[in-house]
Amino acid sequence: MLTLLTFPGSFNAPSHSPYCVKAMCLLQMSGFDWQPGYLHDPRKMPLSRLPVLRDAEQLVPDSAHIQTHLERKGVDFDTGLSTEQKAHSHALIQMCETGLYNILVHDRWLIDESWTHTRAAFFSGIPFLIRGPLTRKLRKSVHSKMIAQGTAQFSEEERLARMTRDLDALSVQLVDQPFLFGTHPTAADAAIAPVLDMILNLPVATGARELLKGWDGLPEYVARLRAAAYPAF
Repeated sequence: MLTLLTFPGSFNAPSHSPYCVKAMCLLQMSGFDWQPGYLHDPRKMPLSRLPVLRDAEQLVPDSAHIQTHLERKGVDFDTGLSTEQKAHSHALIQMCETGLYNILVHDRWLIDESWTHTRAAFFSGIPFLIRGPLTRKLRKSVHSKMIAQGTAQFSEEERLARMTRDLDALSVQLVDQPFLFGTHPTAADAAIAPVLDMILNLPVATGARELLKGWDGLPEYVARLRAAAYPAF
């Protein structure tokens, strides 16, 4: 049986990380038997992050590499898609993982009220005596990365304007279909819906959360993907 090494869940999601949930969805869609293995500290993992797929003695890090590994075992996550649609799928995934994902990280870690909830949910397994210094160090590191990447340099209005364009693109692709490319989930849904889901479940009413909650069709799309591809455990 395959084992997915993953962060535990929080905020109504089966894992803290949308990349871990993406890997879970891919495994559900693959039809292979698999189980989760929960970790709090990924430093000893390949690339020092999660998710990591354990397949016999092989460890496969990174959700994109996990997808490729499963495809090499015969899974087609984009059944029925044309070459053009596969290109669109790739572009949408990149848009989400470099845009919407960073808004999620910003709102979880850098908005003070939200950070209080994030720290409690993510780091409850850390011994109390070191939890404060460790989480302050991690938050400072995330802030530096968000400055370097750009998201933390923008105003709230600018972030929401960029998010609006991303949501517009998803709505145009979705139209009146159940999923982004038709009647069944594909790799794009596995990557994108978990990010949207986590924005919808931010612990406080950030601008991003409220924008998405009021967006026609996208919360319903997330609910369909949860029902179709999220693990039951």
